[in-house]
Amino acid sequence: MRPSGGTKRSRDKGSPFLYGRTSFIAYGADPRFSYCLYVPDEIRRLCVYVHGTYRDAAFYRDQLMDFAVRNQVLLVCPMFPAGLIEPGDVDNYKLLRFHEIRYDQIMLGMLDEIRQRYAVPCERFMLGGFSGGAQFAHRFAYFHGGRLSALSLAAPGRVTLLDESLDWWSGVRDAERLFGRAIDIAALRALPIQLLVGENDDDDITVADDDPGWTPGANLAGATRRERLESLFRQYQRLGCDATLEIVDGCGHEWPPLREATIRFFEVSFTCADED
Repeated sequence: MRPSGGTKRSRDKGSPFLYGRTSFIAYGADPRFSYCLYVPDEIRRLCVYVHGTYRDAAFYRDQLMDFAVRNQVLLVCPMFPAGLIEPGDVDNYKLLRFHEIRYDQIMLGMLDEIRQRYAVPCERFMLGGFSGGAQFAHRFAYFHGGRLSALSLAAPGRVTLLDESLDWWSGVRDAERLFGRAIDIAALRALPIQLLVGENDDDDITVADDDPGWTPGANLAGATRRERLESLFRQYQRLGCDATLEIVDGCGHEWPPLREATIRFFEVSFTCADED
């Protein structure tokens, strides 16, 4: 879908810190959450990139700014703070649902707010994430794939297989009951998906059965991030998804060596969409 000619932004209203490389901005509907942006002079596309467990959202914004400038992309990096409800918790957003919080709905609400403030012309958006951010991103795509134009998954630790014999989060048997909507397989099949992992991202991250995050089938996809992403890729292939797997030489669990592959994928995906 070709983006409409782009929207010129104006600095006549509001602080200059809300344009270009912004400060963190509280989400109006729930100020526990916030986001930072790169807002170009003309907006043709929208991209969301989700932080990992360290919550370094501004790092990903800054690393992707040249991509945003070159392609007139409004770049959104949400911040989902640790320690909400449970003081020691660092994983809340990764499974989309935590106590009463629905993180997929929080992010969609942020995007509605951003679209209104900056008159963003595009309904669909690119979505990516590293590590815990990739956990969030692939689960978000299961329910909201129709909102996405491309999906980049970089080294998620725990993956959700589209397995109807296992409950959430290892599988999806009870997903519709938990989230109030069915998984959209047709939208996933229509979505360009990149799976990206370092060659040496091979730490054993087996989930012990006394871990608070354990669920039956937790280790079914493998013991390392690379094994788990390869399992996810094979399943996407079986479903007929437009998925590619890229293993980056000499790289462990780190994002900077994956940066160029991420940008290349996004640029190719929207170039192909413009040609349709």
